[in-house]
Amino acid sequence: MNNMFKRFQLTTLAGCLGLALTVGAVSTAATADTADEIRAAQMAKVSLKQAIDIASKQASGTLISAEFDDADDDAQGGAVYELEFSDGTSEYEIKVDAMTGQIVDSDTDSLDSGDKDDYDIQRRAKIGVMAVIDAVEKQGDSRVLEIEFKNDRDYDDHPTYYEVDMLRDNQVIEVKINADTGREFERKVKN
Repeated sequence: MNNMFKRFQLTTLAGCLGLALTVGAVSTAATADTADEIRAAQMAKVSLKQAIDIASKQASGTLISAEFDDADDDAQGGAVYELEFSDGTSEYEIKVDAMTGQIVDSDTDSLDSGDKDDYDIQRRAKIGVMAVIDAVEKQGDSRVLEIEFKNDRDYDDHPTYYEVDMLRDNQVIEVKINADTGREFERKVKN
C-alpha cells in the first residue's frame, strides 16, 4: 500500500512539473510576442490616428475597430494598422503600413444581421471611438495600438464598451471603457 501511495505521489509530481514547464514555455512565448509588438510599435512612424485619417479617405462610415499588427506580410517593415469601418450595409477593411502610411490592402464585404445590429448599437453609444482614443492618449505618454467596440454583455454594469490596448513606456496595457459613460472600469498589463 505504501509503495502504491509513493508511485501516486511521483506520478502527480511529474504531472505537475510537466504542466508547470508547459505553462512557463507558453508564458515565455507570449512575453516574447509582446516584446516584439512593443518594439515594432515604438519604431512605427505612423500613429493610429494618422492611419485612421488615411483609411477614412477610402472607406465609408464609422470606425468599428483598429488593430496594430506587427507581423503582416503586406507591409514593407511588417507592421500595419488593420482598420474596420462600417456604413450599416457594408464593412470596409483597410490595412495601412505603419512605417510609410501607404494603404497596402483593402476589402469590402456586406454585413450580416449580427454586424448590422452591432453597428446600430455602436452608433447609439454616447462615446465615440475617436473620443476614447483622444482621452487615452492624453493620459501621460500613451499611444493607442488597438481599439474595438464590444457589445457582448460580459459585464452587467457595462453592456457596451471599448477594449483598448495602449503602449505606455515598455508595456502594453489593456483598458476597458464604458461606451456610454466614458469611464474606465478595468485595466491590466498584457504579457
